Amino acid sequence: MADQMEYIIPPWDIETYVQNLNVSDLKNVGMKSWLDFHRRLTLLNQQSVLEITELREESVVDWFISLKKIPILVYEAIQINIWKHKVFPLLIDLNGEPTNTFMLFSVFYHEVIVISLLENILFHCESAQTLDDTVIDLIDYTVQRVMILLDGKTVEIYERSEIKDANSCLEEIVEKQKAFEFDIAIRCISILHYLIQMLDSLPLCAVSRMLVVHDIPYLFVQLIENQPWKKQDEDGYLHIGEMLTYETGWRKIKASENGKINKREGQVWFGLRELLLNPKCSPYYEITEHSLSQLSKLQRHLHEDILDQVPPLIELKRWLSYLNMSPSMPASNSTCPIHIEVIPQIKSSILEKYHKKWKKLAQHQSKYLFTTDASFIKDAAQILSDVYNLEKLDRIEAKKCLVCQELSKKRCSRCKDAWYCSRECQVKDWENHKNICDTLTKTKQ
Repeated sequence: MADQMEYIIPPWDIETYVQNLNVSDLKNVGMKSWLDFHRRLTLLNQQSVLEITELREESVVDWFISLKKIPILVYEAIQINIWKHKVFPLLIDLNGEPTNTFMLFSVFYHEVIVISLLENILFHCESAQTLDDTVIDLIDYTVQRVMILLDGKTVEIYERSEIKDANSCLEEIVEKQKAFEFDIAIRCISILHYLIQMLDSLPLCAVSRMLVVHDIPYLFVQLIENQPWKKQDEDGYLHIGEMLTYETGWRKIKASENGKINKREGQVWFGLRELLLNPKCSPYYEITEHSLSQLSKLQRHLHEDILDQVPPLIELKRWLSYLNMSPSMPASNSTCPIHIEVIPQIKSSILEKYHKKWKKLAQHQSKYLFTTDASFIKDAAQILSDVYNLEKLDRIEAKKCLVCQELSKKRCSRCKDAWYCSRECQVKDWENHKNICDTLTKTKQ
């Protein structure tokens, strides 16, 4: 048996952790009971990432599926998203600048953790059977999140004009929230892709929701056109002017990767192929003049380099060519099937429960999220101490050299943020890194 230290959660405890998970109450956010719930979810996510990274048996995923706990994650994601927009601004209005970021950071991070777990679990097609009607809520949530990527900016949860100090805790929280929003949106591309791949196992209302209500093919065309997972480094994140790609964070695109499809781009292409060519989908998707004009944009992206990397897209290219030659093609939707539409319940039930009670809720949570009680803060830090253990976090996240992108085990001894595969790469990068290093070191101090 492997040493216990090789696990985030001992294997004999994983079932208990998952079994004891229940939906949290929004009013309890920030309380010790909620922080313990956040701790358990975070540890489960860390364990899941560790199992995937080290190619182990995915016990966390297996227990979530067998114990039918996936709907809890869907509920938590939607609930915290509502909290960000309904409660957080009121908390700032009532209390002013927070004196620390620790408590509020944990709430924002909760949504990231939940979506990371969902991304890991929904990779497995067996999860389709345990989603039940929450799949409709999940589709609505993921589409809303992915649409953020097309705006070129994340949704502001607090007006920047109201932040008086550019170096304040509030500014730090809003900046961190922007990074979280982008990461969640990128992960939601994967979740949508997995849901599309398992459409044959989902109820027909899920197909209708994707195609009739949200027109996901149009959304995916916009993603292919905008490529939000790539950008030029303008802020000196690595080296100004270089092209970056997003995985779990931004990294430099290697010369050998030029022209290669990014993971998320590949997921969008496969999602499009499934939605447009799956006979189960065609009765629900009407090819109008507008949709034809949008789908036609894909043809210029389906060049030889792409088709060589993803041969199944050849079939999609043929379909698009035929569609353009026969614009009046009915796409098998001349008799759209009659079906009962399932209405999403989670968001509406939370909004209804706290209708006209948001300020009261914010006043209640102020006692915990803005507390100056040293004993409460100490207890909260104790609850979350193993969650933010840097040694554990380093073990589950593969680090890459800032210079050559190879796997790295050495990092800058001053800022602890920059990783290198060798002393040679560290020396080579020092001129670029030293200013960032000074800033990070001072900030941490």
